[in-house]
Amino acid sequence: MMLFWIITAAMILVALLILAPTLLRKRGADDLDRDRQNLVIARERLNELKSERDSGVLDEAQYQQARLELEQVLLDDIDEQQEAPALQASRRSGRLALAALLLLVPLLTLGLYYRLGHPELTASVDSQVAAHAAGTGDSGGARSVEAMMNSLVERLKKNPQDAEGWFLLGRSLMVVKEYGKAAIAFENLHRLTGDQASVLLAWADAAAMAQGGALTGKPAELVRKAVALAPDDATALWLAGMVEAQAENYDQALAYWERLQPMLKDDPESSRRLAGMIATAREKGGVSQAAAAGGETPQPAAAPASIRVRVSLAPALRDQVDGDQRLFVFATALQGPKMPLAAARLQAKDLPVEVTLDDSSAMMPAMRLSNFEQVKVGARISRSGNPIASSGDLTGSVSPVKVQGAGPIEIVIDRVVP
Repeated sequence: MMLFWIITAAMILVALLILAPTLLRKRGADDLDRDRQNLVIARERLNELKSERDSGVLDEAQYQQARLELEQVLLDDIDEQQEAPALQASRRSGRLALAALLLLVPLLTLGLYYRLGHPELTASVDSQVAAHAAGTGDSGGARSVEAMMNSLVERLKKNPQDAEGWFLLGRSLMVVKEYGKAAIAFENLHRLTGDQASVLLAWADAAAMAQGGALTGKPAELVRKAVALAPDDATALWLAGMVEAQAENYDQALAYWERLQPMLKDDPESSRRLAGMIATAREKGGVSQAAAAGGETPQPAAAPASIRVRVSLAPALRDQVDGDQRLFVFATALQGPKMPLAAARLQAKDLPVEVTLDDSSAMMPAMRLSNFEQVKVGARISRSGNPIASSGDLTGSVSPVKVQGAGPIEIVIDRVVP
């Protein structure tokens, strides 16, 4: 608050310095000089009149008339002896006015401020500035977050369909470690937006923190759904690996984390952490496999399941495609859930293109190519960028396709999703 008062005092001082010269100036000094000049001129003129009378130029009557006129002119001016006290009084009144301003202006300023202003706001701002300078601004930040949350709550009471408001409230609750309430906020957001990877991951994060960081139950379900929607999202891959590691599905955890590794090449700290997690998963996975084998002689590993797919676009549909639109190539089970067993994400401008689908791009441990003998292979250009098919997307597929031993599969995107 000291800074506020220093600034206020400086402003008052500047105002008084502007007024002081006017108040202290010698008023009437110019008038006094003029009066003295008039007196000198009048004396000279009177001497001239006397000379003219003595020389006979003027008779006595003319002399008396001219002298009377000269005296009348002088009576219209202020006499020097009467002017000096007036000037002194004027200077005294100026000093009194300046002294009164020096006293009254600060008093009036303080009075009006405490009457009409907000001293508590000034003190609060000043304390936050001081706390920031001292490096202890956390309490001010907490108050700001709390104030924002209160504002958001009121906003959402008036408009519960405000998706942005629910997102901001959820993030704010995470900051103040109200994880259970944050999970509810993200759940409300999900009701408005549907399945979006970013929303699902935010909800999973809050739900996991609410149960002490465990990614089991609801958080695991949300993360698995998110990574299916966004198989190349770094956050989704990180959390999906953690979900599978906590469930002791180390092979699948490694699949997610090894796919994530190249994405973190510009983040050394995260790369080191991920490398440690991968090493731990490999160690635990190796121990688990040895224990499960029960000391039996290991059998030769089966050939890895993979399908080579060549994708092209029908000439009739080329005018309907934007090169930046997403291209999804995927394999799904012939029956049961339509979640991809393997998938690749490219862009329409890559067409024609050849890709290989295998277990490294599986969405879930129990849903991978090697668990099936035959699958359906498809390709789709998404106008919205969403992996889930929607009206207007362009698609093509081949079914059934053998997982083992199948040659390159030719897929032509030649249909529009109704």
